[in-house]
Amino acid sequence: MIADIFYEVIALPLLSIVIPVYNVENYLRYCLKSIVEQDCNDIEVILINDASTDFSGQICDDFSNQYEFIKVIHLKQNSLPAFVRNLGMSIACGKYIHFCDSDDYYLEDSLSEIKKKLTFEAPEVLIGQFICRPEKGAFVTQDIKLNAEIIDKANSEDIVKYFLELPYLLCTPWRFIVKRELLMGNNITFPEGLHSEDEEWVPKLLCIGQTFTLLPKPFYCYRPRAVGSITASKTYLHSKSHLIVALNLLVFLYEKKYSNARMELIYSRVKFLFDLFSMRCDTFYPSQIYELSLIINRYKTVIPMLKQIYTNDLNIFEFLNKYGAYNGLRLYRNYIIEKTVLLVVGKEDKAIYIFPTGYNGEGTARILIDAGYEISGFLDNSETKQGCKIEGLTVYSPDKLSELSIEEKLNTVVVIAMQKENTAKELENQLRVLGVIESQILKKSI
Repeated sequence: MIADIFYEVIALPLLSIVIPVYNVENYLRYCLKSIVEQDCNDIEVILINDASTDFSGQICDDFSNQYEFIKVIHLKQNSLPAFVRNLGMSIACGKYIHFCDSDDYYLEDSLSEIKKKLTFEAPEVLIGQFICRPEKGAFVTQDIKLNAEIIDKANSEDIVKYFLELPYLLCTPWRFIVKRELLMGNNITFPEGLHSEDEEWVPKLLCIGQTFTLLPKPFYCYRPRAVGSITASKTYLHSKSHLIVALNLLVFLYEKKYSNARMELIYSRVKFLFDLFSMRCDTFYPSQIYELSLIINRYKTVIPMLKQIYTNDLNIFEFLNKYGAYNGLRLYRNYIIEKTVLLVVGKEDKAIYIFPTGYNGEGTARILIDAGYEISGFLDNSETKQGCKIEGLTVYSPDKLSELSIEEKLNTVVVIAMQKENTAKELENQLRVLGVIESQILKKSI
């Protein structure tokens, strides 16, 4: 007797949406509703609860019980987003993967548009546009309109060259919808146990991907948070992460031997990360400097590559190169503190404002307060930050200076804490329009 054999064919989804979840009970329902209220055929959602201590885990279970395409994994110990994303990627079944942040959401009908692009054009990387809805006091960014004619014809060198021409372009994992086989086949994963994992993942993706397509209509809403999110925090682990990710990128460049635009991209991100790391050197304890020096010594093969991005005197590379990792970091920390304090020596009787906020501004305030100076507050052009407190200081609009009397204005100095020379010049011109004279403008160049 011949038995009829039937094979059950299980259709794999086109798209896997991986969502790390950690203490987002006030945001998660909105995020998930933005998915389930759309056409959800051909997708799966993987929720990974990273040991939340609020009701986020229960919300995950509620949606999973109601919708078959939503899967939930509960972790017993917090592992940070990089581990969670890598776990989601390893169990995803979709041809494509999108990493969604649990405090953001998808725009109406966006999933249908995504599926059309993936089905009919099948790029390795689909690049999307977004809108931004920040909380009060949060970082604010607006998207840049991208050129489909350039992106749809681009290979990796072309796309990197184009993105380098857009200095204010925000590149995070949620902008990209990527073929799973591209990620898995090229080991494009997130560095676990660290923050700033996006800064390693995105450059590697752009350098390795070979076909790209633009989704021109915004599909995603980015909701920056003022407090509580990893992006809003600044800790020693963040600084250590900046260092390790920068060094990982140097190793990537060393191994791939890229030239032209891809080399320029890697070096630009390494400098950005090293600059962030440098701006918090004043906070490092001796034990932390020792740990960081051990990390630097593990990457000694690629440390000389820093010479390509640090050409001025008395930069962090020169200290490391001349004095070694431990003494170099220790001496650079002292140098940063002394140079910052020297800006305001002799101005103890003045009202001191710092313009703007951000890593450099907040580091400047921290150093001056630790040195015994009284800071009157921050100035910042961001309306969402104005009225908030950062490092215990109130954030004001720069227009506050125009409200001062002539005598008050003459007894005021403003420290411009901005590394980008063009932006610093713009802030300086803004202050002049507000009646601040040259001698009252102090420029921090580190």
